[in-house]
Amino acid sequence: MNQFRKINKFVFSGIWFLDPPKDISVDGWRIDNVIQYTDVVITLYFGIVVLAMLYFIIKYRARPGHKAVYDRGDTKKHVGITLGMGLLVFLSIDVVIEGMSFKDLNEAFWNFPKGDDVVQVEVMPQQFAWNFRYAGNDGTFGTEDDLIPSQNQMHIPVNKPVVIQIAPYDVIHSFYLPNFRIKIDATPGMINTMWFQATETGQFEIACAELCGNSHYRMKGYLTVESEED
Repeated sequence: MNQFRKINKFVFSGIWFLDPPKDISVDGWRIDNVIQYTDVVITLYFGIVVLAMLYFIIKYRARPGHKAVYDRGDTKKHVGITLGMGLLVFLSIDVVIEGMSFKDLNEAFWNFPKGDDVVQVEVMPQQFAWNFRYAGNDGTFGTEDDLIPSQNQMHIPVNKPVVIQIAPYDVIHSFYLPNFRIKIDATPGMINTMWFQATETGQFEIACAELCGNSHYRMKGYLTVESEED
C-alpha cells in the first residue's frame, strides 16, 4: 500500500490540482481556487471533445453500404452550433477566470497593508543568488539602520504582513514562493512590489521562475518564518 502511494505521488506530483505545495499564506486559497476551477472546466471540456471524437470515428467509419457525404459545414445550423460552443467556452473559462482574478486583486493583492506592524523587505536578485535588505525603524531603505541578512536567507515573522520591493542587479529574475502562491518578476530598471502574510512557521523554498542564465538551476533561497518569540 505504501509503495502504491509513493508511485501515485510520483506520477501526479506535477499536477497542481492533485498535489499542490502546502499553502501557508493568508490569501493563497484565492490562487488555488482559480487553478482548480480552470483544471476542472478544461478537463470537462477535454473529456467531451474526446468522447465526441470517438463517437464520430465509430459512427462514420468506412463500412460496406455506407456512402460518404461531403459537407462544408456552413449551414445556419452548423454556424449556430459553432458560435454557441465558442461562446460557452469563452463565458465559462475566460470571463469567469477574469472575474475571479480581478476580485482577488482588488480584495487582496492590490490592497497593500499599512501600519507599524508591516515588515518591509527589499529583494535584489543577481546571477545566481538572492540578496535581501530590511528597512530599519525609520521605514526607509538605504539608511544606517538597515538590516542585511546572509545571502539566500530571508526571515519574516508569522502572522504579520510583509511588503517587498524587488529590482535586480543584472538580468530578469522572478521571485517565486510556491507555499505562498505568489510570484513577481524582477525587471531591470523597474521596482515592483507585492505583499503576503505567513500563517505558519517553518522554512520554505525561494525559487527563481525566470530563466536567467546557465546556472539558473542553482538560484535557490530559503524563507524562514519565525514566531514572534524568535
